[in-house]
Amino acid sequence: MRKHVSIFCLLLVLVASAVYAADLAVIVHPANPVRSMTLAELGKILKGKPATWPTGHTITIVLRDPGSPAMKLFVEKVLGVGTEEAKTILSEPSRKSSAPVVFADSDQEIVKFVGSNASAIGVVDVYNITGSVKVIKIDEKQPFDPGYALKGH
Repeated sequence: MRKHVSIFCLLLVLVASAVYAADLAVIVHPANPVRSMTLAELGKILKGKPATWPTGHTITIVLRDPGSPAMKLFVEKVLGVGTEEAKTILSEPSRKSSAPVVFADSDQEIVKFVGSNASAIGVVDVYNITGSVKVIKIDEKQPFDPGYALKGH
């Protein structure tokens, strides 16, 4: 009996790890001229500095709740902070006019928003990407390249 419980617990941990270890991609509208950025530049964008793209458009950031499992990984790697501090950074009242942050309920909502908004940047699980958006390289790597910074494993 004890062996069965141990095996069940191990399987539960493996399934939970697979569910929460999302491989993330940074996406923009296909018309956005940006093709690549560093992890540090992405962190600056999340902090609202800079607040505009090279085209002059105000950047709109579209994310899932920072407390969601995949976003925990993202905010730790990109902002270097925990969930509560990330929520504070991303919810500052001054952001409404400069680099506003929109929180979406699903990756599909993020893809739809970014695909229809030339100034938006979003973060989604790679398996939710469609042809309506463009994936940005991070530190010159695509999501499935070895050493990609936003890999969930």
